Amino acid sequence: MQAFARATLAAAAITVGVGVAPASAQTCQRFGGWGTGALESFASFMAEAAMKNAAKAKFGDNVKIGPVTKKCQVPTVLVECRAFARACK
Repeated sequence: MQAFARATLAAAAITVGVGVAPASAQTCQRFGGWGTGALESFASFMAEAAMKNAAKAKFGDNVKIGPVTKKCQVPTVLVECRAFARACK
């Protein structure tokens, strides 16, 4: 009977241990921004700034932003850019 109680107690401890998330778990999310301008450098800057502002609004000033991916195109007279990056809290 004691062996059964020990096995049950050990199984319960393992189950509780698996269900608890580690204290160092990060919350990450992908953010994007859009910018437009007459020059590609300005549109790219505005898109990246919009993306960073969105990440800071969600996670605060201590947000860690990963590598930025940018795509620019000229559909009309102005250049339009989109910037994306993964940010973690």
